[in-house]
Amino acid sequence: MPMAIRVEVKAEEKDKFLANFSSSGTSVYVDLGKEKTNGPNPLELFIGSLASCVCVYAKKYLTQHSIEFKELQVSANAEFSKDSPTRLVNIKIKAFTDAKLSKTEREVFLRFMKNCPIHNTVIHTENIEIDLVWSNK
Repeated sequence: MPMAIRVEVKAEEKDKFLANFSSSGTSVYVDLGKEKTNGPNPLELFIGSLASCVCVYAKKYLTQHSIEFKELQVSANAEFSKDSPTRLVNIKIKAFTDAKLSKTEREVFLRFMKNCPIHNTVIHTENIEIDLVWSNK
């Protein structure tokens, strides 16, 4: 049975939201504020999740194959689309490491990183349902 992930986000004061992740028991503030904020905005959180997933998979690969490294970092960039619908485009992920890898090993390593679940979800999900549950108290 696949692991179920459940997140509940509650609107709080001003431009702040609290995301509670029941599977890990953690919480993150999501903030739309323009000045000092308590957390990332939703787009930063999305791109950060993608970069984090790639980094986790990169470390997993290097560790499982006993490949030594001192540095491992993943960066991500994205732009807003200029046309409708509003979305992020030109998402670029770059992984940096000092691990000694041959050309063939680098190709396998890259394929492994591209198999992170968030990347696969972005590439292969055709439909995301958004429903309204009306509370008329």
